[in-house]
Formats: sequence, structure tokens, C-alpha cells
Amino acid sequence: MIVAGWSFTNACNLRCKHCYNASGKRKDDELTFEESLRVADKLKQAGVDAVNFGGGECALRPDFIDLCKYLHKIGIKISYTTNGTTFHLIERHLDLFSDVGVSIDFADKERHDEFRGVAGVYDRAIETIKKLVERGVDTEIVTCLTKLNCSEEELKKLYNLAKSLNVNYWRLNRFRANGRGIENKSELELTTEDLKRAYEFLSKYIRNILISEPVFRAAFGGKYYIPGDPSGNTAFRIQVNGEVSPSVFLSESGGNIKEKSVDEILDSEIFKRIRDRKPRGKCIKCLAYEHCRGGDAGASYLKYRHFDGPDPLCWINPKKAKKAEKFRPRKWNIHEFYLCTVYIPINKGEK
Repeated sequence: MIVAGWSFTNACNLRCKHCYNASGKRKDDELTFEESLRVADKLKQAGVDAVNFGGGECALRPDFIDLCKYLHKIGIKISYTTNGTTFHLIERHLDLFSDVGVSIDFADKERHDEFRGVAGVYDRAIETIKKLVERGVDTEIVTCLTKLNCSEEELKKLYNLAKSLNVNYWRLNRFRANGRGIENKSELELTTEDLKRAYEFLSKYIRNILISEPVFRAAFGGKYYIPGDPSGNTAFRIQVNGEVSPSVFLSESGGNIKEKSVDEILDSEIFKRIRDRKPRGKCIKCLAYEHCRGGDAGASYLKYRHFDGPDPLCWINPKKAKKAEKFRPRKWNIHEFYLCTVYIPINKGEK
């Protein structure tokens, strides 16, 4: 199983506080459409099963749908993560997408709009979600878990919103301080206690689904496909100019896909390092290390400049950590194999 994330453009119509990509204006060195078609062929040749398009707001590129049509034609599943303001650009092509995730960070209009930097965004995102659900699209609410929304009170509101909208899943990614998030680190960064309380609340709603967030598994158990973090293992990220990183949250590249094959990139030094993690500190005697492997590799690299862990937000007593079940589902969500994320089934989820 291989999933490629793809930042097709840096263009974005919002200015979100946490944006790992610092999206805004389109960059001069973005892959052309012709180059992108050649990249798609390389992905197919390498056995890539799915692509997730995300940040910037990819639909703002006029050739986005044409690229999606080509990927669909050659048999690659497509996931799209959107801020919810560009539905009019994709609504006639919903059959192309395996799932669509819409970002909602607060179940409150004013707070969401302030976080996303533009007034009226919440209402547009909610309307997009309603239309996607009405059309039968596999729909997720996607939340960036930060200091501002990690309380049980805020999470309950978001969970209830997801239930009321009848989406398929609620997916949460914890904040990492890179991109524009560096500017807002003091306001957004989670503590270990913040993450512990948030995950304790979320653990009540986990059912039969893969948990690709290693720390969550180590704390509460769960199912996994590969040990550790998907980054650099079952997943990689194509940047707007073709440079390929092992994690969506890192800029370090294993090579440019315009010049190298996927296999050559996966064999590069940075990819070898992320796959060859070694236990350090409390990881050495942790009962969960077999499946956790030190937690979120990208978070460790951002904090320590190495991938080995322990995860900077791990609060777990290594003697009390949980084991997990290795599992391959018959049906799967693209992000289960793509990054450290927590899926909460809402309308469905049994596999």
C-alpha cells in the first residue's frame, strides 16, 4: 500500500493560523500540467494506490480537475482535503473522489472564521459538507487539534456537529509548528497534558478502524497496518515544485520527482533515516515500541532533528503502554495509510 500526498499548488484563499504549508500565493516553480501528467505516470508505475491533494487549495488551479481525471483514468484513488470554499469548482466532478475532507476547527462560526483568517468561511464549509453528504460522497470533517480546541467541551461540540451533519468520519491531526504555524506556536502548541486529555475523550468513539497515530495506539490500543508512522513507509509528499518529502510536515527532500523515479527517492538518505528509527530514552523499554516505534516521526524531527523519538508529546508510562493488533482492512480510507491521524467513525466505519 502506497499513498502519495500532493501539494498541487501553494495558492489559497484563506490565511489559516496553523498552515504547515504557509499557503497563499501560487509559486513560480510549481509543476506544470504536462509535468504533473508525467508525475502521475511515475506514481502508477511505482504502484501508488492513492493520492491525497491538500494545502494550498488545489481546486484554485484551473487544471486540477483535468489532473484528477487523468489519475482516475489510470486507476489511482483520489482524496481531496479542502477548506470548503471551492465546492463550485468540483461539484460536477464528485465521481472522481474517493473521499473529500472539509476543514472545521471549531463548532462556532466566529471562532472558526478567526482561525481561518476570512469571515464567512464557516458557513461556506458547512454548506459544502451538506452538499457532499447529500450527493453520497464519503465525507470527513477534518480538524487541526490545537491548544484552542483540545478541551473536552470543544471536542464534544465538534463531535456533535459531525453527528448532526451525518458525515462518514471526523478526522483529527494534531498541530505541528511549521509553516505559518511557527508564527502562532505560542498560541496553538499542545502540551503532553493537552494531548492526553483530548485523546482520552476521543478514545471513547474509536471502533473497527486503523489508528495511524502511534501515540494514540500506545495509550489506548487499536489496529495498525505498519509499525510506527506511515511517513516514509506507506506515504510520501510531493511538494509544489516536485521535491518529495517523507512527511507532509517536513520540507527535507529525497529528490525531485521530475528527475528521479519513486524508487530512487524512497531509497534516498532521508527516507532511509525515517524508516530506520532506533529507540531512545523511555522508548527502549516501552511495551508499545513494537508497533509505535517512537510515535510521530515528523514531530520528533521538528523538535529534535532526528526521527527516533520518543514523540515530543508522549505522556505514556512505558510499562503501561498498550499493545496493538496488526490488521489490513478490506475497505480503507486513504489517510489511514498516509499520516499520523485519528479517525472517528460517525455515520459508518465498520470494515
